[in-house]
Amino acid sequence: MRFTKNEISFYILTAGIFGGIACYLYKFQYSLVSSAAFSSFITLLVGSIAIFLYLKQKSDAKVQAARVILLEIRTAEDRIRLIKEMIKNQSSDDLPLVFTTKSWKVYSHLFVSDFDSDELKLINSFYDYGDLIEEFGKKDNNFFWVNTEEKAKVLQQIIGQVIEGYYEEGADIQNFEEKIVKKLNFIRKGFDSYGFTYSPQRTVGEMQNYLEKIDYITTSTCGAKLKKIAKM
Repeated sequence: MRFTKNEISFYILTAGIFGGIACYLYKFQYSLVSSAAFSSFITLLVGSIAIFLYLKQKSDAKVQAARVILLEIRTAEDRIRLIKEMIKNQSSDDLPLVFTTKSWKVYSHLFVSDFDSDELKLINSFYDYGDLIEEFGKKDNNFFWVNTEEKAKVLQQIIGQVIEGYYEEGADIQNFEEKIVKKLNFIRKGFDSYGFTYSPQRTVGEMQNYLEKIDYITTSTCGAKLKKIAKM
């Protein structure tokens, strides 16, 4: 089992504190309470404990940050796979966001000493490419909702024309409702089944470009290090 630098510092500091107490008690025995050196020792002890607690808190914060980032990356990787599949199946309507949060930019300074330059570049590229995929995905989604709104307007116009046509033909009131419902259901089904959603090819093409460039983190050595820091 390997320990992090902070954990090693904890153990050394703890051993030093208790070792110092033991040595001091052994040397001065019962006269230590009235000695001037005792006050200095207590000051040193309190300061050591404060440093210990600071390092412990910093270490816990780092572990927590690593867990948040790891979960964030796993979620992003799953969504990238989903986006790839949706584009492959030409069903890129309403694409999901890549990132639920972007914690790496907030906590990256905590991990500078844990990763080499190539590993840091890998993580940064993952977030940069993920941002670009998300940006083009939003643009594609906007086209989807614009198309949906326009379809709804056209459908309403057709419904009005159908009803007006039946009225002008003097349709039998008793059979009017049944006939109109059947025809409108037929029209709606046609819109849903054969409706074409326009989206500029460049938007999808740019997403595909960055999807090919992005490398997964969790299956890399960088991901293994992150899991170790997160103790997961």
